[in-house]
Amino acid sequence: EPLLLQGAKMMSPVTQSERDAQLALAYYVKELVKPGVLYVLGPGSTCKMIAEVLGVEKTPLGVDLIKDGKVIFKDAGEKEILKAISSEKEVKIIVSPIGRQGFIFGRGNQQISSEVIRKVGVENIIIVATPHKLSSLPLLRVDTGDPELDAKFVGKYVKVITGYHEEAVKKVGVM
Repeated sequence: EPLLLQGAKMMSPVTQSERDAQLALAYYVKELVKPGVLYVLGPGSTCKMIAEVLGVEKTPLGVDLIKDGKVIFKDAGEKEILKAISSEKEVKIIVSPIGRQGFIFGRGNQQISSEVIRKVGVENIIIVATPHKLSSLPLLRVDTGDPELDAKFVGKYVKVITGYHEEAVKKVGVM
C-alpha cells in the first residue's frame, strides 16, 4: 500500500535561492548562539551552512558539538554526546527535518537519541528549515524509539526558523 510506505529521502535543491535562504537563517541562528552554551548540531546542508556562518567545520552527515566558536567533538555518537552534555550547564540541539520525510528525530540523526533529548530538554531544541523545504512537508515527524518521548512532540505545533528573523509554526505528526 503506497500510502503506508515511508517516502525516500529527498535532497534539498541546491538552487541559489535555496542557498540564500539557508544563509539567511544561518545568520539568524548565529545571533541566537550564546557564549558558554554547548550546541549539538545535526546533519544536513542547512546545519552545515550554520556551521560555516559560525566559522567552524562541519561533518555533512554527522552530528557535531560546538561551543564558543569551536568544534568540541566532530561526528559524535550517542555516547560522546551524553558524556559531553553531562558536564554542561546549558545545551541546545539544532536540527533540520529530512527532506520529503520531515523527520526531525529518528532518521539520519540517531546519535541524538531519546536519552540525549530527555537530558537536553524538549524546550532546548531549535528546528531550522528553509521555506521551500518546509512548504514541501505536510508535517514534521519524530521516531525516537521512545513512545513516551514521541508523545511530547506528536500533535504539538513547533517553531521552525525559516530565515533571518523569520519563523514558521509546523505541526508534528505520527510516523
